[in-house]
Amino acid sequence: MMDIQEIRDGVSSLFVMLNKETFVLFRIEFLVVLLTLLFLAMFIMDVFRRHIRNRVMKTIFSILDGVSDSIILYLLGAMQTAKFKNQLFPVWALVLVSFRYNVDFISGYGVDDRHGRRFMEWRNVVKLLGSAFLNWSRGSRFTLPLWSLWALQILRSWYRYHSYLLALNSVWHGKSSEVVAGPHTSNWKPEDCNPENNMEGYKYLIHGETYQRIKLKKPQYVLFIDTQNYHQAERGFSSLVTLDNIWGCRRHLLNPNNNKGNDQKDLCLAFALSRLLRCGLEDVTLQQDIFRINRKLVKTKILEEENTDRAFRVMELQLSFVNDYFNTRYPMVFWNGFPSLFLNLLLSMVTFFVVCWLAVDIRKVYMPPKNDRARVVHGFNVDMIITWVFMFFMLFKEIWEMVSYLVSDWTRLLLVCSYARWKEERTRNRCMEGTISSFFRSRITSKQWHGLIDQYVFLESYDDRPRFSNLMHKITTGMVPNKDDGVTLRSAINVPECVKPAILKKLCASLEQLSSPNIVHDQEQSHFLPRVITSLSGNDGDRRKRYSWACYDLPTCSHVILVWHIATSLCEMKLAQDHDVDLSKHGFLSSLLSYFTSCFSSKPYLVDVDEKRKENKKVNEKLTGKLQEMYITANSLSRYCAYLLVSKPDLIPDSFYVPYMVLQETVTCARDDILKNCDSLLSRYAKLMEEAEKAIQDADDVMEKEDIVRLGAKLGKELIDQETEEECWEILSGVWADLLVHIAPTWNAEAHKECLESGGEFVTYIWALLWHCGIEKSKLWPVEDLYDIVVVRGMQNNGNTCYFNAVLQSLLALDKLRARMLGPGAPTGKLGQELQKLFKKTSNINGTGGVLMPEKLFLDICSRNSDFRPGVMEDSNNMLGSLINGLKNEEGTMVESLFRSEVAKHVSGKECEHTSITMEDLDLSLAIPPKKPASIEDCLDLYATGLIEDWHCIDCSAASAAGNTSLNQDTTIDGQPEQSNNKTYKNEESGHPADRQTRTTYGNNGKLPVIDGNANQMEQSHKKQKDEKKICRAAIVQYRITKSAPILTIHLKRFNYVHSDRPYELQERVNFEDTLDITKFIDPGHLKDDEYKYRLVAVIVHSGPTLREGHNFAYVRASQIGCQQQASHDDPTWFCASDESITEVSLKEVIECQAYILFYERVEQPKAKPVVEEHPPTGH
Repeated sequence: MMDIQEIRDGVSSLFVMLNKETFVLFRIEFLVVLLTLLFLAMFIMDVFRRHIRNRVMKTIFSILDGVSDSIILYLLGAMQTAKFKNQLFPVWALVLVSFRYNVDFISGYGVDDRHGRRFMEWRNVVKLLGSAFLNWSRGSRFTLPLWSLWALQILRSWYRYHSYLLALNSVWHGKSSEVVAGPHTSNWKPEDCNPENNMEGYKYLIHGETYQRIKLKKPQYVLFIDTQNYHQAERGFSSLVTLDNIWGCRRHLLNPNNNKGNDQKDLCLAFALSRLLRCGLEDVTLQQDIFRINRKLVKTKILEEENTDRAFRVMELQLSFVNDYFNTRYPMVFWNGFPSLFLNLLLSMVTFFVVCWLAVDIRKVYMPPKNDRARVVHGFNVDMIITWVFMFFMLFKEIWEMVSYLVSDWTRLLLVCSYARWKEERTRNRCMEGTISSFFRSRITSKQWHGLIDQYVFLESYDDRPRFSNLMHKITTGMVPNKDDGVTLRSAINVPECVKPAILKKLCASLEQLSSPNIVHDQEQSHFLPRVITSLSGNDGDRRKRYSWACYDLPTCSHVILVWHIATSLCEMKLAQDHDVDLSKHGFLSSLLSYFTSCFSSKPYLVDVDEKRKENKKVNEKLTGKLQEMYITANSLSRYCAYLLVSKPDLIPDSFYVPYMVLQETVTCARDDILKNCDSLLSRYAKLMEEAEKAIQDADDVMEKEDIVRLGAKLGKELIDQETEEECWEILSGVWADLLVHIAPTWNAEAHKECLESGGEFVTYIWALLWHCGIEKSKLWPVEDLYDIVVVRGMQNNGNTCYFNAVLQSLLALDKLRARMLGPGAPTGKLGQELQKLFKKTSNINGTGGVLMPEKLFLDICSRNSDFRPGVMEDSNNMLGSLINGLKNEEGTMVESLFRSEVAKHVSGKECEHTSITMEDLDLSLAIPPKKPASIEDCLDLYATGLIEDWHCIDCSAASAAGNTSLNQDTTIDGQPEQSNNKTYKNEESGHPADRQTRTTYGNNGKLPVIDGNANQMEQSHKKQKDEKKICRAAIVQYRITKSAPILTIHLKRFNYVHSDRPYELQERVNFEDTLDITKFIDPGHLKDDEYKYRLVAVIVHSGPTLREGHNFAYVRASQIGCQQQASHDDPTWFCASDESITEVSLKEVIECQAYILFYERVEQPKAKPVVEEHPPTGH
């Protein structure tokens, strides 16, 4: 038995052996070869990244991408510290760094580089410096070509980073959405657009705007291209290429009478649509006219041409361009069109020749010296073999990169644009036509999309418990994702050919309904798919009556999907039994054999539908004709929609946690209750049919409990019992096509964008098509507006902008403002749209975290108001006023309806008893009374009643001027008393001039100035008053509210201006509650039966000694659900929002804070129901 000393000696000898020169060289050679082969494989597979959907492969590539830098640095260090010389080490180091640099040459990062991968270029430069040090210290004999290759790699790294900046600021790429969202050109008229006449009027930008003059159009403040001074208009040449230029080109290849140019036209159409779609993905609002003419284009050129392959090819190309923009380097390669492409090709060609030069030098001069360590096996120098393989790989890499650029869709697009710049031709250019045609025939891959849809079958997976996956999740500390019970997916299948025309048919039907006269004139309704399932709305009224409950009466989209999915599975089991398919549980050997045969078969359904030759079919085993198509359509879409619910809940209309909760509740119900101990499909079918009988008898109770499994069984039994085989599958195939179309419209464009990187989803194609038509949502789903769930998110402080962040957090908490911002008639102005984006980002976010960055909105306000500057602390009340006034200038009606309150100002002279009643806007900028502790009610009392020492009495002045000393009582209604001496009254006067300045800048946190149009009357009145002798008297003033706005903002005057340049904060305590009743301040003549109660929604707090020092933060209430007031909610959720920090707090902490600005929303009282008197029966 070995003792401790022998073990130590063995370990020591192992480490000594590993440090020997032979083993060091072998380790370096092995790692270099292995890493290079892996890089080469990843380099080639990068082109097919959108086709790779295997999670294991993606995980492996991600791990390699993460550790490759560390391995390269290790190898550079190992080569440098090796005690022996090898002049090929510098060559290997440079090759490794070059391969790492090019391993993601396409899919490295896009213009929207959210993960900062562009900075990898500088990491690459660091590694190149390491290889340079290795080359310098080792004294290579092929110095000149090696240093040339090194310098070339440095140059390419710099150019790639620089081209990213150029693409980011290019009008064709990074700035594209700002131009596309405008009117395109100065003479563009939407009414002139006619897609049937070769896209006449469709000035959608394709290429060439980089060389045009772009101007700012006022007052909309949108960018447009000035086309008035075209110097190239002569001889029919145009440098600006638009969609109508392509489709209206009279040259041979693109001639409208030549169908051979359809591929070229479709490519340009797809690119034009992709630029519009990017606006939606980048939160840039398009004009409504664009959606209107888009709808005509989609119907005419995509849906109604009855060419399914062409329609889906256009959609596929469109999303391919969008994916290229966000996730690949193509925009950097083509940032300036052909010139930038040729520059990239030139760099690759120069690299190719330098590598050849290096290879020739190695061949000529390399002979390993005696003191160099080299590995020779059977007379072959292993180091030389490795080097030659590296040279071949380097050359192959450059060729592959150049070919990938040349045969890309971007090159084809530029060729077509160059061809279409000349509208007509005298002599046919066959060479140009042949070049374009050859490029369209040459492809590395024929598909831009993998063409697969995933499948999930609830009745096969509900009892799965992924114990092994969850164990690996714990062992790998989260690298392997955790899996929930009952969510095991089936293998993905190719999109069946019969599915595409079914979807297009339903899209046509939905858009046709939107074209009805009633909806066309209703702008609000045109943005929603109508609440109609066309498959159930035919002439058969009984069918609609029997099954409409499963579409219209269920609470969420998740319920609808699962109920119809379970019913479809039951109908499939019934069909399988009718065709003698065994659904019982098999023994172990049969199950094992079935498992292996299923791995090599393409049987996706219970009934075999693969073979199509009738002569080889047995009637009792196969389906034929129309029934087979309907069976495939219904099953594939049923399982795909269920997959979306399970794996991609962000893509369905339900929000937040709903899909997960509904699914887990259904899995638990099936596994632990209804289908417990059912171990085969046959037993599950029998059990569900038994439960369906009970559910039909007790339908109301099952519906009330929302028991999805029993509801699905009930629907399945009704379909089986009430319909024939063909009718059953006709209903199912139609309903599932309808449901997928209604599922597609969603507000969550970000989720679709994230899916594109991994290949995209089939539903994304439908969503994009409906988005182009301006369809935002389907009315099929229960009313659940975007503002139902408010998510409080932190905001980035961009340098003393805490006062701005506090105002934004408070506005985002206002439920009524959210409803108007996200509902119909949303703002169209620049300021309103920026604010609307913040409301969207804090509404119904599925697990969204992260910090909001409202820098763009802040800079917009700074440009409108010189009081605000970046980096300088300002007054949050002043910011609130500027923000609301800016919104009012853009959306006057909306802002006034939410914030404008009115008061009647009653002034009564104490001596003369003359009175004046004037109407003013309510200004709740309140002074704090001296009593301690004061309350909000005390502040309102102080505001509502007071004494004016020098009130200018117009009646007394007029009487004095006329020699009339009579002081009879006279009342002036809506008079115009001079206000210069009446700004404040005694009880409220603070003596703070800057307070009055703030009040002048923003007279009312919830009031808007009213412009009186009677200018002549005012001028005459002022002239008359000048002629009169002013008589001022003491008077009593009272304010009474005549109109109460839905939102009240109360500003407490907390700053004392002893030194006007350094206003210090008053620390007086002001008590307030989470409810406020202002009924006693309502004018008696305007007091109705309603209660004037408000609830607290947000509070802004200033912490610090002076106005421009300290910190501003907000307390916000986030327990609202839509516009339904929670008056009965005793424990609302409050959060403290302090820049990036969001913490939950108690109501007690909120009402004990030192408030600066308070935001209240009116509690809408439910309408009183008529009382029906019940009289007890009387005996006779």
